[in-house]
Amino acid sequence: MTLLQDEERFRHSMEFEMALMGVLGRKGMGKASLASDARFVRESMLKVVHKWKQRIRNLTAMDERLDMMTMGNLEQLERAIKDMSDSTNNDWLIISALTSLVNRLLGYDWDDGEVHRHLIFYRDRDQENFDHNVMLEPMDAVETLRSTGKTLRAKYAVIDHLRNRTGLSVNEVANVMGMSEYQVRKILSRVEQYENDQRVKFSDISKIERTPLIYDDGYRNPRDLTQFAQ
Repeated sequence: MTLLQDEERFRHSMEFEMALMGVLGRKGMGKASLASDARFVRESMLKVVHKWKQRIRNLTAMDERLDMMTMGNLEQLERAIKDMSDSTNNDWLIISALTSLVNRLLGYDWDDGEVHRHLIFYRDRDQENFDHNVMLEPMDAVETLRSTGKTLRAKYAVIDHLRNRTGLSVNEVANVMGMSEYQVRKILSRVEQYENDQRVKFSDISKIERTPLIYDDGYRNPRDLTQFAQ
């Protein structure tokens, strides 16, 4: 391998820095230039894999096969990273291990191109608020409701209308909305929670602007919104 080829493999990379920051936080900041150092890349990626192991073990604890297979993929990746150097180009081993790991986590668990596991992503209240605070400029509770509520209000109003007023089945609503039955049932349960809590029917679809704002973690009583102003 020529010196030019080495320089092309390991070089300044903002993409590498951003990837490190995603897992290591501020410890990865300002490390773009160090992507030209094979030793630094190797040591940094081993730290990333270590954190991945901890996180994935939490995610797969209830699925013995998935836990076993993802740990195997991570160990394969770890071995390939440890062997990586200026003189040893095993990039395709690393890429293959990463691809296998992503396949497992996306539900492609067998070698047939079919999805064999369903993924459910959700945020708790603190995580949801963190997202909003990062994406939006600081604003008071009322303004937050106005700016973030349009899409959520429309989604809940349409699902409530299709299921409870039009009479479609949960499966039919899921097909119309392009969602899973699980997601539809969760939204319907939140609508029911609101109706039980407020003792009123959910707003009609023709009055979406009056539809209560229900977050990913369930209905919030308006009194709870005082936390945004603190």
